[in-house]
Amino acid sequence: MIFLIQRGNLLESVRPELVLTDWERHVEGEGDAAREVLCFRNIRNAGRGAAMHIRINLDWSSDPPTAVLGTISRPILAPNENSQIDAQISLWWKNVAPHRAGGIIPINLVIFCWDSRGRRYETRYNLVVVELRENLGVQDPIAPGVMLGSRSVTSRSVRFLKLSSRVIHHWEKASKTEPIAKAQKLAREWWAKYKMK
Repeated sequence: MIFLIQRGNLLESVRPELVLTDWERHVEGEGDAAREVLCFRNIRNAGRGAAMHIRINLDWSSDPPTAVLGTISRPILAPNENSQIDAQISLWWKNVAPHRAGGIIPINLVIFCWDSRGRRYETRYNLVVVELRENLGVQDPIAPGVMLGSRSVTSRSVRFLKLSSRVIHHWEKASKTEPIAKAQKLAREWWAKYKMK
């Protein structure tokens, strides 16, 4: 029991906690070239440990895309420090599906980073962007017409990530040559063999 408490304290002492701040929303361009832009200016590490190999991007959920952001990278961010980013998410209302016209654009923003002990952290911002119009009522907006639906953080060890990658690789390899039931059996056997090492 004491070991588990000490291990938890150790992991917590190097854990980064990345927060995006200084949100704003405005229109750029004129006429047909006009587009709305959702910006966040800074990233802050509110955790106790350094965040390394930071990568920020969007999960694409529609084709053609309704929101576009280029990948943003930072090498390291120390605890309690800010880094200026000036990121711009372009909102394309003309690409919104007809049943959502005049409605919303969901945005899934993902931040990956690593701590000093080799754990990967994945922070997800699930945002809801509402088209700007008169008498727009949005509860607790982070920018005009933008709501934070949820924010979650998950962490995985390097060993778990490598193991998952190998299982998926073996699963895909086996499923191409074997029936699905046999492929599942092979994947389970391989998993059990790897766990014993």
